[in-house]
Amino acid sequence: MMPKIIHEGTLGTIFYVAIGVFLALGINQGLALALSTDMPVVAVESNSMIPTFYKGDILIIQGVSDPDLYQDFLEIGDVIVFSPESKAIPIVHRIIDKNPDGTFQTMGDANNGRQLPSEKRIEPSQIHGKMLFIIPFLGWIKIGATEYLLPNIGWVILAVVTVTFLYLIIKK
Repeated sequence: MMPKIIHEGTLGTIFYVAIGVFLALGINQGLALALSTDMPVVAVESNSMIPTFYKGDILIIQGVSDPDLYQDFLEIGDVIVFSPESKAIPIVHRIIDKNPDGTFQTMGDANNGRQLPSEKRIEPSQIHGKMLFIIPFLGWIKIGATEYLLPNIGWVILAVVTVTFLYLIIKK
């Protein structure tokens, strides 16, 4: 008789996890469409904006349908999410000035008056949108996955395989 490696409860769990992932992606895409941005939900990954918000908070972002509209949509003092050309991770900072050429300057609230070169001339095409509101702490789920889980994925897989193996041996 062959041992049962996957029982019915495991298949149900896999099904519900798949449904959860599908719903999360669907909600994200729905928000992206409704809020006119490719990045409607952003997890804050640094403390450069303390005391406005903290690492681990979630921001909901509102964009515009055409980047040329950002000049009228954004004001000095708005908190925006933008992707500098030199970095893959978006930055969340406050607009401190509008340049005559239609670009923007930003700086983090907690930064000591120094701007990165990438913050002195932000093109409208680099902007994902401005912050609408904050959901505290929820971003720690994403940060935990990207900063702790993924870099250690080999150890995580080894642990899961070991625990599964021990479970199957003990269950016999």
